Amino acid sequence: LQLIVTLLHQLQYIMRRIYSLFSRDKNKDEEKAPAFLTDKTVGEKIASIINEHLEDIHDESFIKITRQLEFWYKEWIAGTIEETALISLAVELVHAATWRSRLEGDDAIVVPKVRFGRTELQMPIITCGGMRFQETWLPDNIPLLSLSKKKVLRSDSQKNLKEIIRTCIKCGLNHFETARMYGTSELQIVDALKSLIDSGEVKRDEFILQTKLHTGGWSAAEIEKLWEASWEHMQKLGHIDLFAFHLVSSNTSVDALLDEGDDNAMSFILKLKEEGKIRHIGFSSHGAAESIYQLVSSNKFDYINVHKHFFGDYHGEGTPDSQGGHGNMAAVQKAQELDMGVFIISPVDKGGKLFQPSVPVARAIGPSLTPIAFAALHAWKSVGAHTVSVGFARPSDLDEILDAATKYRKEEFASMAQAEKNLRALVVDALGAEWAEKGMLNIPSFYDYRTEGIAIGHLLSLHNIISAYGMYDYAIDRHSNLENMTTWKDSKTVEENTKKMAESNPGRYFDPKVDLSDALKNHYNPELVVEKLKEVNAWLHSTSTDKPTPDERKKKDWTMAYTLRVWDEFPGYDLTVSKVLIQGITGGRYGVNNTQERRDSLVESESLRNVFRASVSSVPDGDVKVNLSGVN
Repeated sequence: LQLIVTLLHQLQYIMRRIYSLFSRDKNKDEEKAPAFLTDKTVGEKIASIINEHLEDIHDESFIKITRQLEFWYKEWIAGTIEETALISLAVELVHAATWRSRLEGDDAIVVPKVRFGRTELQMPIITCGGMRFQETWLPDNIPLLSLSKKKVLRSDSQKNLKEIIRTCIKCGLNHFETARMYGTSELQIVDALKSLIDSGEVKRDEFILQTKLHTGGWSAAEIEKLWEASWEHMQKLGHIDLFAFHLVSSNTSVDALLDEGDDNAMSFILKLKEEGKIRHIGFSSHGAAESIYQLVSSNKFDYINVHKHFFGDYHGEGTPDSQGGHGNMAAVQKAQELDMGVFIISPVDKGGKLFQPSVPVARAIGPSLTPIAFAALHAWKSVGAHTVSVGFARPSDLDEILDAATKYRKEEFASMAQAEKNLRALVVDALGAEWAEKGMLNIPSFYDYRTEGIAIGHLLSLHNIISAYGMYDYAIDRHSNLENMTTWKDSKTVEENTKKMAESNPGRYFDPKVDLSDALKNHYNPELVVEKLKEVNAWLHSTSTDKPTPDERKKKDWTMAYTLRVWDEFPGYDLTVSKVLIQGITGGRYGVNNTQERRDSLVESESLRNVFRASVSSVPDGDVKVNLSGVN
């Protein structure tokens, strides 16, 4: 049924495209100027700043600059920022977007490197994550269903991926991270790196390669099978610098991985290390804070991949004692004490979808800093992380994070510190000082039998960020994972259900039938916790009839300020299993395809450029209109 529905949606999309081609209105060939450009006070000033660098700004970056300036122009009209702040923002955005013109010289963009703990690797503070630019999420070794490897390596996604990797290397960003679970990512990254080696653009010892493997039971036999599929690609590059056990989240997985036996996953990987195929061993986890702390404390790993974000630590939220440490902070501090490398997973996406920030978040952080830059600076400076992973879907995704790296190199942390202060004040204003101090303490995890799998810490975190920061869109995404990834059956025991929880998204949503009084007996206000759990369930659950309406969300500022996603990434963003299957069945023709979005973005960018070109001499009183009939 899912396949049929998706096919119908695809047919509907195709019919809309055909209709739009034959019914195009002439007036749609004329593009209105952005509102800020027609303003008599600031329009000409902003236009002159952008026009000075017009040809140095990438198409996608041009669209992102315009979207951000539109939002902040409205804030200036509303009186929340000064004119000087708006003009300074235009200068900052243009500077951040023109890094391609500064790859050499005194002002060259160079990503700083730091010692990655006991590995002794010189690690760039930014990691190129490999789960946003591959062709598909379908594994590359499924008979009949997998896309042709030759076709994948000739695809537009491969050209885009190779350009991202080449650009990263030019900037000194030389750590590339992937996983067996990321569809064709391993295949494509290895091919791109190998071709760059063959062309003399890079040497093998000039980049750091990381991959990750996940199994159900962590036995030697299970991981060996995965290893063989991974090594088929990786062996072309000689060795893997950083290997990680992927998604070690459940208590069962933690115990299995730390087992001292000779026939488990760890013993098998240690043999590969002795053979020189692997240099350093670590783990990644989406688990509970205490599970991650247990893994770190074992001192069996050289580095860790964990969530530690300003806007919540994902499934690690909530602390099971009264000591504080906010989620995974205790684990990070322990890793630092043991001289492990600290790698923060996805602060831009999993850390709050900051490429499309909420209105309150944008206001509290900007305009002097973008939310993406803030997340990275917070991880480096306040958390003490060595590197943060960013899933680059397109080269322009480097704009904001490279700007953050420049600020880090120049030790410009004042804007970040002020943003942290502003954001914490929002929590106190919305939730009260007592909750801000104690609310997330003494919260048992979803693996504690008393919770019956309910992700109390995660759900309270979602309530917090909606109430204080208006991050409704992000929260609904996270809650949908709790709904869809874990199936809880009342006919089975708590232990049986817990073992079935997905390691990528453990825990489940609130169930009012569960008595949480024992689980919350050490919390300072158990009744308030339950009240908040009920409220967040009403806001977010897919079957709730009490979800806020669009008008209610707008009134509360639970809305998006702007989006920096110019076109959907190649493997897709809002995915379903059926879309991925259709992609495989049709050889990539349907299911997930962003070709039209990429074309539309080029037209949008060119139309904006024409508007700015037309405004060089002066900004007219009315709307500036540009004919697009000649745009290819």
